[in-house]
Amino acid sequence: MKLLRIFTILLSAFCFSAISAQEQEKEYKFIWGVDAETVFDNREGDQTYSPQQTIFFSRLSPSLGVRFGKSEHEKVNNDGIKKKYTDVHKLVAGTHYIQPIGIGYKENKFVPTAYYTFSHKVVKEVKRDSSVLRIDGTNTPDFKVWSVSFGMIPRRLSYRLPEILWSDSMDYYNPNIRGILLQCTKNNLAFHEISLDWRSLQSADQREAFNVNYNVRKYFHRYLRGISPFFIGGNVQLNHLAKRNPAPEGEGVNDDMFAYPYIGWDFSDKTVFDRFRIKAGYAVSFDRCRAIGDWEVDGGLLADLHLLWKKIGIIETLYAGNKQFPLYPMYGSLLNMGDPHYQSSFYSLTSIYSPIVHNRHVSFGAFLDFHVTKEGTSCYQRVVLNVNLGNVEK
Repeated sequence: MKLLRIFTILLSAFCFSAISAQEQEKEYKFIWGVDAETVFDNREGDQTYSPQQTIFFSRLSPSLGVRFGKSEHEKVNNDGIKKKYTDVHKLVAGTHYIQPIGIGYKENKFVPTAYYTFSHKVVKEVKRDSSVLRIDGTNTPDFKVWSVSFGMIPRRLSYRLPEILWSDSMDYYNPNIRGILLQCTKNNLAFHEISLDWRSLQSADQREAFNVNYNVRKYFHRYLRGISPFFIGGNVQLNHLAKRNPAPEGEGVNDDMFAYPYIGWDFSDKTVFDRFRIKAGYAVSFDRCRAIGDWEVDGGLLADLHLLWKKIGIIETLYAGNKQFPLYPMYGSLLNMGDPHYQSSFYSLTSIYSPIVHNRHVSFGAFLDFHVTKEGTSCYQRVVLNVNLGNVEK
């Protein structure tokens, strides 16, 4: 009955939106979206870092909103370069309905979404011969786009963090960024993203927890008619777990900082592979429990290789160095949200997959994951279906 009431409310709101849209001025446009996902994840083998279990659930995420306040204007500089500016506002609300399969409807979970987004786009039109390409291999005008969102923001709108920072288990049941998301891209050559995820508010029952993430990637041009396969980037995280208020005796504040600068090469356009990408860097973390003592610094090599040819692909991720997450035995994912296998000094993840269906609206794939550490080996079998409809993300 609860699900039926929510569905009725959303359906009524959608019908009202469709009728009202015809009565609004042109700068108001009603938008909608439906994102659905079903995941089957069977985990077997060594249980040193992750238990044997089967995760099986479906998620339905409907949303409604309004795009408004769109403004466009142009400016011509003294050197004759014309710039076109476009500003857009967006207000969206919805929910994530997460239903585990096989354990009854009482175990379901509703997670609300409600966020505001402002985006600003600048297009610089320079007169050039149509045969002359821009440095990224196109003859389109130069552009730069940045946007900022506030509220309960669907995580799928952000860049996927590496598994050492955000595991797939966390991704399954935490579909929102709870705070702020700032993104900027320029000519598809440079990308920046900053997010603040406020995971819990301080009270007598729960500890204050939040993390700030920064992600950057930049490609370089080598020839006048294309870009170099070489790129650089990195991930930085500030993670904080405070005490409860009032706090029990002996409970301390915990800090976790992480940095992962990397370099890489993307040969996808230069080989027979649909995707051929190599990335390697040094992952270093700084962890401290203030009630115990000083900082502990751990680091190691983190590299991955991604190959895809037609309907078969492989992703190999390798970590070798100091054991990560020294406070994981005490706090688990309350502090460290990455894959717990990184507690080993050697970790290899080999993922063999097939993107059976992959188009604008539907993604369906099968995965066979082998997790190898010094302590043992485990095998995950996954099937993931995702359906995305609507225009809320445009």
